[in-house]
Formats: sequence, structure tokens, C-alpha cells
Amino acid sequence: MVDLSLSPAQQDLVDQAAAVARRALAERATEHDRTARFPAENIADLHAAGLLDLLVPEDLGGGGADLLTWSLVVAELAQACGSTALIFAMHSGATHLLSGAAAAGDAMATRVLGEVTAHGKLLAWGFSEPGTGGNILTPQLRATVSDGHVRLAGTKAFCTAAGHADYYLINAHSGEEEFRRSQTMTLVPAGADGLTVKETWDALGMRANCANTLLLDSALPAEHAVGGHGGGMPLLASALPALVLGLAAASLGVGKAAYEFATGHVLRRTLAPTGQSLAAFQGVRLHVADMAVTLHTARLALLHAAWTASRDALEALPMMNIAKYACNKAAVTVADTAMQVTGGHGYLRANPLERHYRDARAGAVMGANLDALRDMIGKAALGIDPRSDLVPTAGER
Repeated sequence: MVDLSLSPAQQDLVDQAAAVARRALAERATEHDRTARFPAENIADLHAAGLLDLLVPEDLGGGGADLLTWSLVVAELAQACGSTALIFAMHSGATHLLSGAAAAGDAMATRVLGEVTAHGKLLAWGFSEPGTGGNILTPQLRATVSDGHVRLAGTKAFCTAAGHADYYLINAHSGEEEFRRSQTMTLVPAGADGLTVKETWDALGMRANCANTLLLDSALPAEHAVGGHGGGMPLLASALPALVLGLAAASLGVGKAAYEFATGHVLRRTLAPTGQSLAAFQGVRLHVADMAVTLHTARLALLHAAWTASRDALEALPMMNIAKYACNKAAVTVADTAMQVTGGHGYLRANPLERHYRDARAGAVMGANLDALRDMIGKAALGIDPRSDLVPTAGER
């Protein structure tokens, strides 16, 4: 039976994240957006609050949170600062993958996770590439092994926190033909020889995200290949939920922030001819209802996907794609409706809605974009291999 209710311990974690978001992140969000400055102090606050290691197991010194609770934490952070939430989500996804490697005895993964829990080290996950976009299953960047070293050669694009992270988790093609052995996951320390950060991030929204470009021509000791050369795909399969759910949850939080601003405005704004607030008008209430239903539906999709992913990551993939699509669409739709009901006030840069409006667009293009998600959802519904565009004939079904 599916149970999406939160235990007292789970709710405490979500409440703790909400408190940090309101107290610290929200106050700095406008300035970070305007200057596109990396929110280093926000990351420090998340570490101080015990949230930066939330997906690290307790036996490794972390918070040991489940994916459902963690997703709601990401959403709470995104209500205050979308950029910080995305940085946190990508970092957490990397820690989730390393946790799987550490459980299998990988010494490098264990050591780096120790640095995260003890010192608040920040991880960045480099998976997008100029030629393949956010398709994490088909990296063009190559990993080769020789003389006890793993060499990486290629480019990663839109790497969140690039230039500010302490470690980069890079997926590369191992050169193996077998799909299960086709990827190598490598930890690249900031400052490693052959690693160059090209500052390319100057975006419409999520401006403090610092999703810059990585140029790699590096040779690292073989132990930096987490899980060994060609051992990345099994780790990726178990860690993928944190990536997809994190992007979905960030969109949900941005949409909720737009909704909260709009409903607050509707209740406060008084029209002079009538002396009544905007809430007195049915047309406005219908818009509010649309936003409420859209967000509620998206939240349920996210919770269901997270609940399922905690039990079977591969089985949950179609539901995770649906959740990301629903949350990305919800953010865009709700932000647009919020702008409609608040009018000029929402359009002013003095108010946060215009930031939410811009940030909402990010989810639609980050990771798998909306059309790519629709295609994957359609393939799953029709029983077609998600990695292929070939449709089986009637006799093959």
C-alpha cells in the first residue's frame, strides 16, 4: 500500500529546511539573482544545519534521509532560492551515488563523503554535454585507463556550481561496448591538472546556479574512478532518482513560491471602486483554484515517484519522468498565472515574482527537457524500449 504521509521525524527535517530557507536563503535570494554570485554562505548554512549530507547514510556520518523527505527539503529550499536548491540537489545526487560506491567498499568514495559530512565539501555532478544535452546515458567524453591512471578528455556543459565545487563527479564513456560496462564515474578534485572552468553561465533564471562549462584533459590515479573503470552504470542506476527528483522538487518549490506571492497579493490588494480585495472576484478565485490544483497534482506525482524510487529505482523511472514533467510544467504554468492575477505588481523587480517567473523556465530545459520527457513517458506507456526509436512490429510484441 502506498503511504505518502510523513512521520514526525520526516516532518521535522522538512520543517528544519523550511526554517533555514526563511531565515537565511530568502533574505539573500534577490541579491544573488541580481549579481549572479554563487551563494557560498547558503551552502555553509546548509552544512551547519546538517542538511548538506542528508542523503549520506547514517553509518557514514550523514543524515540518512529517504528520497521522499529529501525531495520535500529541496522544494522548501527552492521556495526561498531556486539557485541554492538546484546546487543542493545536484550535490546530493552526487553524494547518493558515492554512498552506493562506499557501501561496496570504495575507499575514495568513503573518504570524500567523510569530507562532506565533516567539513561541508561541495560536490558538482557533470553529466550534460554539448552534443548530447542532459542525456546521461550517452556521454561522449571518454575515459581511458593506462599506467595506473584514468584519463578524461572532453567537455561537460551546464555543470551546476562549476568553479565553486570542491569535487566534480564526471561520467564518461569507458570504451566498453556492453551497456552495463559503458560508463566510468570519476571524482575530479577542483584544481586538478587539466581541469578548466569556462565561465559561460549568464542566464535568464537560476542566475546564481553558476552552471559553467568544464574542459577536461586530465589524468588521475585509478582510484578516482569510483567503482572502477566501467563500473559507473550500476552506480548511476541507483543514484539516478536523486537527479530526476531533485530537478522536479526544485521546480515544485519555485511554483509554490509564485503561488504564495499571488495568493498573498490577492488577499491584500483592494480595489478602490468597491473597497473589496481581489479575492472577492470569482474570476480571480478561478485562477487561484487552477494554481492550487496544478501544484497539488504535481506534488502528489513527486511524492509517489519518490516513494516508489526508495523501493525500486529502475521500476520508478517512468513515474520519475512523469513527476519531473508535472513539476516542471506546474512551475511554468503557475508562475504565468500568478503574473496574470498580480498584474504590474508581479512584474516589478522589487517583488520576487518576476524572479520566480524566470526561474520556473529552468526546469523545462534542465536535465531531460519537456519534449524529451514526453517522448520517454510515451515510450513507457507503449512498452517501447526508452533507449530506442524502433517500434516492434505486431509479431514481435
